[in-house]
Amino acid sequence: MVWQGLDLLEYICKAGLLLYLLQNVIPVKDKYGRAGAWLLLLQSSVTHFWLANSQWLDERLYGDSRGNSANSIVKLFIAFVISFLVFDLLYQGRRLAKLYLLLVFYTVQETARFAVHSVWMLVIMGYLDRLSEQIIAGQMKIEAYYSLVEKLQLAGWILFAGGYLGVMYLAFRIYKNYLKEPVAQTANQGFFFLMLAPAIGMSLDVALRIIFYRQEGVQIESLYERHNSMYAVVPVISLLCLVSVVYSRKIYSELIQAEREKQNLIFYKQQLADMIDHVREMEQLYDGIRSMRHDINNYVADMEQLLQIKEEQGILTGTVKKEAGQYLAGMQQAVDGIFLQFSTGNPVTDVILNRKAQICRQEGIEFTGDFLFPAGFGIEAFDLGILLNNALDNAIEACRKVEQGRRLIRLRSYGKGRMFFLVVENGYDGKPPKEEGGVCRTTKRDAQLHGIGMKNMKSCVERYFGTMEYETRQGIFVLTLMLQAEEG
Repeated sequence: MVWQGLDLLEYICKAGLLLYLLQNVIPVKDKYGRAGAWLLLLQSSVTHFWLANSQWLDERLYGDSRGNSANSIVKLFIAFVISFLVFDLLYQGRRLAKLYLLLVFYTVQETARFAVHSVWMLVIMGYLDRLSEQIIAGQMKIEAYYSLVEKLQLAGWILFAGGYLGVMYLAFRIYKNYLKEPVAQTANQGFFFLMLAPAIGMSLDVALRIIFYRQEGVQIESLYERHNSMYAVVPVISLLCLVSVVYSRKIYSELIQAEREKQNLIFYKQQLADMIDHVREMEQLYDGIRSMRHDINNYVADMEQLLQIKEEQGILTGTVKKEAGQYLAGMQQAVDGIFLQFSTGNPVTDVILNRKAQICRQEGIEFTGDFLFPAGFGIEAFDLGILLNNALDNAIEACRKVEQGRRLIRLRSYGKGRMFFLVVENGYDGKPPKEEGGVCRTTKRDAQLHGIGMKNMKSCVERYFGTMEYETRQGIFVLTLMLQAEEG
């Protein structure tokens, strides 16, 4: 009865580790809620306990031929099928994802058991041999030997069960750290790649179960007795399979990350090309506006002078002069409306800041700036354009999420020695920014397309051996970019 209770405790612990593996990886169906996880825990515990202790099932499956470790393969298969059916009933997601996760669980369970069992057997057998030597030498009575062995069985079970359950927990914890994307988003080809390592591990488990021990009459012969080297070979191979299962997830996550970075790079290059074309067009427009404004101002001044001359000559009546004056005043007012708020000393940064200022006026955002192009620092205008565009876009996006009174952006720049500083302050919603890869993580839904602004800025400042830092204070997000001037 005691041993059955310990078996049940072991299976409950394993079922708990299954729930730990599935937690935040694949959700329970809405109609079951939290009860779904408890039902899976109950099913897993009861199923494994029944399979291990049902004499009726043993008679139906094996009859009188129960002295072979290969018989346990059938029970393992039954447990896997029942668990999968219940898992599929209670949890959301594709069946391929569920099959993969359950295969990972059973592979880690079996390889951990074999790895710890081999070491455990080596220690136990060594200790029993030492006790046998003491009996032969007359240093221990046979009654004391049997009493010690009885106690050793309980201690051995605790060490064995605790050991392999601990290995399982460690493996699942490392495995979950490598889950960089939801399992539901994994492609079918990705699952086929990921299931390769667990399939190899389960194949090893089946092979070991076939040859692990055999019984002839009352004599039981184990694999370790036939080949002592298996005490070392089995745990090494088991641990290698365990590591391959865990690290295959890491390799796959890194491949997916590399592919995403490749896609981001393509998107960034396209964005870069579009920005270059846009800046060139805006430079031409900017030059045209300045030229037009200059010419119109001269035209208005000439017309006013001409009107004055005609009036002195008596050719111009008062009514005509009044109407002509109103027309010229309206034209002057229209020209004054072509107002460029920022004149930074460079057409690229002029265009960017005036365009962002116009967006801020439309959005009801207070935008003030004190920026001059650092002509003597050897910093490319295009690089500064990247920094200003992304920093101000992020600031505008943050201001859209806050109350009207906190919609403000302050831009300033200054030089200090060989250092050029660019500081952008803006209101934000007060939520602590989350980091990813050393930069703020985007809060937009499509992170693949929108999360590269901060990374672009970081890459840009690093080209000038600079730094990018940010902090929050009293509802204001402060971004500070530092770039070093070129030598000479």
